[in-house]
Formats: sequence, C-alpha cells, structure tokens
Amino acid sequence: MKIILIGAGRIGSAVAFCLAKAGHDVTVVARGARFDTLNRDGAIVTVDGRSVPVKVVSTLDPATPSDLAIVTVPEHQVAPLLPALAASRANTILLMFNTFQGTGPYRTIVGAERFAFGFPNMSAYLVDQRLRFRVDGPGMGTTMSSPILAQLFKEAAMPSEVEDDMDAFLRSHVALVVPLFLAALLTWQRATQLTWTEAEQLDAAWTEGFDLVRSLGHTLKPRLVATLLRMPSFARTGLLWLLSRSRPVKDLGEFGPTETRALIDAMATAAPGKTPRLLALRP
Repeated sequence: MKIILIGAGRIGSAVAFCLAKAGHDVTVVARGARFDTLNRDGAIVTVDGRSVPVKVVSTLDPATPSDLAIVTVPEHQVAPLLPALAASRANTILLMFNTFQGTGPYRTIVGAERFAFGFPNMSAYLVDQRLRFRVDGPGMGTTMSSPILAQLFKEAAMPSEVEDDMDAFLRSHVALVVPLFLAALLTWQRATQLTWTEAEQLDAAWTEGFDLVRSLGHTLKPRLVATLLRMPSFARTGLLWLLSRSRPVKDLGEFGPTETRALIDAMATAAPGKTPRLLALRP
C-alpha cells in the first residue's frame, strides 16, 4: 500500500517502522529536528541499530494520492491538518489519538466513506531521534474501528482488535489515563513519590471520569475498565500509588501537561459541572 503518515513522533515512528518493515511504501510528514534526522537518514532508525527506509516530507500535499493516510499527532494539534485531510486524495483516513469529544466531528469533516479511527496502545520513545518501542507486550494492541485496518496492522506485527463502539472505548480510555498522566506530572521532576493523599485524589478523579462516561450513555470499555470501577476505593488508590512508581507511568511526565489539560477541558465541556475533581487537578 501507499501510505502517508502525519506525525513522526514516538507513536507515529513506531507505526511507520512496522508498516515499512512489512513492505508498504511509507511517507512520513515531519517537522523540526525530526524532519532533519529522517531526511538525512532516509530511514527510521532504532536504538539497537535496526532501520527501515521511509520517505519524508515537511507538509501534507492534498494532491498526492495514497491508499491510506494515518494521523498520529495529539488531538490539540490536529485542527490545522483537517482542511488538507478533507481535500486529500487518500482512499482511507485513519485517525489515531486520545479524544473525548468523540469521532463524529472528524467523520463529518473527512467523509464517512473513508473515515476510520484507531487507538495505539504501545510503548514508544525517541532517544536522541532513535526509536525505542514495543508493540506486542502484555496488554498492548491497537483498537480499530475497521476490520480491514486491524488486519493490516496484524500483518505488520502490530496486535490489533476491532471495536464497534469507538466513542465508548475512546472516552473510557481518556477517563482511565488522565489520572495516570496527572500522577506522572506530579512526580516527574520532584524527589518524592506520589503520596497516599495524592493517590486518593486521583482515585476520586478516576471515579468522576468513569461516572461521566456512563452519564453520556456509554458502557465502559474494555472490560478491564469496568472491573476497575467495581474495585473498592482503597484498592484503586493503592493501585494508583503503585503505578505511579513504575517506569512506564513516570516516563509519561516527559511529555508535559498540554495533552492532559486539553483532555480535562474536553471532559468538562462534555458535561458542565460534573468534573470538579478533575478541574481541581488540572495542571
């Protein structure tokens, strides 16, 4: 397939690496130092020296045809891309990022007949512009609205499954990860770990977020999220306390507060007056 990927950060680079390695013709849209590195190397290079060739451009040209356009930038950066995506000659447009507002506005903009949404649950980091990633660890996998794209990812060694109700999944996921993002931001650059009191505050934010998702008419997805809500509060608090000490969660602090703020604001907008705990913790 001829694939163009917009957003060559850590997640986008991991997706592009796997698809290019599987034999697809991949062009990535990058900027700044990332563009310079990819333009120089002509490839995505991993920390252990593996590489796969990709093309790199600095902007999305709507006139360039493609089988698939993939967008992996954070939602708060996607608005300027939408006109070019809507005008593009991509047969399918796959959006992949955290969102609480839902898929409807994006489906309307790019056209329902070629719209797809996916969420990549994988571990990926850029270390001096070299990629360190894992896509097949415990609990990892990409959730897709499209069976065809789920199969494409599976064939590129990225575990994937199909979800019929992506809005429920995406909103549940935001409610799940925002307190983890907050835990990372609280402890990222300080000498002390998350306190029990802070963990209790984050558990209250968990409950508030999950209740918000259900108030919007959704079933919590996947089942693990519903199971988490049924746990006693002290057990969830202990889980947050422990997770905040794990390297995968602590490393989230590296990405800063911008996405966390945007997600909390989107939750507050969806149900005014129902997110006081989340707004109190907004970084």
